[in-house]
Amino acid sequence: MDRNGFIGVMITFLTASATMNCASAQQPSEHALTWTPRVIALALPKPGAPIMKVSSPEFAGQNYRDKRFFNIECCGGQNISPGVEWSAGPAGTQSYVLIMEGEGGVRVRPDPTVHWIIYNIPADVTKLPKGILTDAHVKDPAGALNGLQDSATGHEDVSADPGYRGPNFHAEGGTPHPYYFEIFALDTKLDLDPAQAKRTPVVAAMRGHVLASGEVFSKFGAHDFDPPQ
Repeated sequence: MDRNGFIGVMITFLTASATMNCASAQQPSEHALTWTPRVIALALPKPGAPIMKVSSPEFAGQNYRDKRFFNIECCGGQNISPGVEWSAGPAGTQSYVLIMEGEGGVRVRPDPTVHWIIYNIPADVTKLPKGILTDAHVKDPAGALNGLQDSATGHEDVSADPGYRGPNFHAEGGTPHPYYFEIFALDTKLDLDPAQAKRTPVVAAMRGHVLASGEVFSKFGAHDFDPPQ
């Protein structure tokens, strides 16, 4: 089974699982939510594309443990974006897109929560420094743009702020759940106004242009949060 086929099977399994969990946890409703997968399963490269490696110097054992990277509403967080690194994209790469999505906890929306979109990262850049500001136009790396996160509102159809917004596990009842950092190598740059760069427009603009992708995740919650002193 190739990479896209495997992802397709996983989407089917996860969608069915989420539907059953939702049905068992809630009373029947006339308007059942249709769960959608994460961006990495919506903007696929061609079959046989290499899988990019993603890492971060801020992670340890797949856990965030430094409260600086959390939302200011949570545990004294400072909302500092973590450093992220990735392997170079294949020949023809013109830009990169990094998307951070949270999935799990008490989900009351059909899509994963978007914590960060940064796009048009130059092709010769393979890492983001810690502490990127939330301005639409990123200074380092120059040329990159911050899209819109929606973790503040929980719904994509509501205006949100640009740049990184750290996790707030209290909003999910403290249940440990994963946060994914997804990287995409594109054969183009996205012609998107940062003020319109929400999840759906970004996915639509990426489709047909993904040369390779990869991801890493960090799982945590209030139940396993033990920040360094």
